[in-house]
Amino acid sequence: MHSRKRGRHAPAFILLAVALEPNHGLGILSTLNEIAPGNRLDTAIIYRKLSEMEKKGCITSEWADSDAGPRKKIYSITAQGREQLAEFKEDIEGSIKRLNNFLRLYDGLG
Repeated sequence: MHSRKRGRHAPAFILLAVALEPNHGLGILSTLNEIAPGNRLDTAIIYRKLSEMEKKGCITSEWADSDAGPRKKIYSITAQGREQLAEFKEDIEGSIKRLNNFLRLYDGLG
């Protein structure tokens, strides 16, 4: 029973990474690998979620020149994105409480 939905919390983690530092897609993936080791996100999920969040107004992007290679699209969080990030935080805190309750009850089983 290891059917974890891939990318379920992707928007929360991506917004967190962008809030920590505006970055391009692969830079965001690198940050995610640092702050959430073992994450199951790949570049396709990252770019799909970035596009969705940009359409919703949670992030903005602008093209920037790069010393190494082609121009990169840099993503930054917006005020609306910060509000969404706060909602994700509240949701995650609620999930943690429910999961801790589950574990406590499970551990109490005979």
